[in-house]
Amino acid sequence: MNRTGRDGIWGGTLLSIAMLLAGLILLDCMGAVAKTLVERYPAQQISVARNVFGLLPTFLILLWDARGRLSSISLRLRQWKLGLTRGFLVAVAQLALYGSYLHLELATVAVITYAESFFVVILAIPYLGERVDGWRWVAVIGGFIGVVMVIRPGADTFTPAALLPAVAGFFYANTLVLTRKFDADASHATINLYAQAGAITGALILLMTTSQPVLPTGSTSDILIDFGLALLLGGFGGFGVYFLTLAYRRTPASLLAPFGYLGVLSALVIGWVVFGEWPVEKIFPGVLLIVGAGLVIIVREHRTSRSSGKSPA
Repeated sequence: MNRTGRDGIWGGTLLSIAMLLAGLILLDCMGAVAKTLVERYPAQQISVARNVFGLLPTFLILLWDARGRLSSISLRLRQWKLGLTRGFLVAVAQLALYGSYLHLELATVAVITYAESFFVVILAIPYLGERVDGWRWVAVIGGFIGVVMVIRPGADTFTPAALLPAVAGFFYANTLVLTRKFDADASHATINLYAQAGAITGALILLMTTSQPVLPTGSTSDILIDFGLALLLGGFGGFGVYFLTLAYRRTPASLLAPFGYLGVLSALVIGWVVFGEWPVEKIFPGVLLIVGAGLVIIVREHRTSRSSGKSPA
């Protein structure tokens, strides 16, 4: 029984956490590419590029799931309306997220966006009917307090632009929680394909109604570089969302929520390497509370699973 319980922990919750962290790192890489492009193109156009080029990893994943043999059955999704709705929500979140990169550091955006973990716990109650234990509330609220410490209301980061990542976090939280409303036998890749279709449609509508497209300019090499960055944008985003979808379909949303804060660390490192940003004075000491909240979750879940002999997933 002990061995079964221990295997369940490592094969269940910890595997989902690993998938979550992989997805967060990929999405932080996507953020770095978007931050580079938003200097020359409107956020709405970047959202369109992200979703169009994101079709490539989506179809690769779909082929992998179908063992290389696509059929009409593998492309069916009973809850197709929910899949498309998630895509529209993603498009709105992307618009807010990419727009914020013009005004804030990559790590600062990540800190504010990862307040989505707080929204996830709240939304999991009406959407999924989940019961959130007191210690999970303490951990998530503690992590949120850490985010507030990093934002420091009244400082330069607490501006109208700083609200954009929070808006993105709210809409992303909706999409994450909704992943657990799909049928258990629905393909992860098919769910992402429908979300991709909804996101492309939503992004195009936002581009046509709120902005003016900008054509690439400069030398041929400059245009090719921008094209390559758009490919990376779609690749990082497509695979990142896939890992997040896997994680949130395997494990209760309120359990994974605090670990979303750990993506702040990868954003800090990527921002330093790519842009020379190092807003340490803004990150500490709040980040310690953020990481501590995640550690509380994993330690408590380990103890609970050992005493019950069951997998927490």
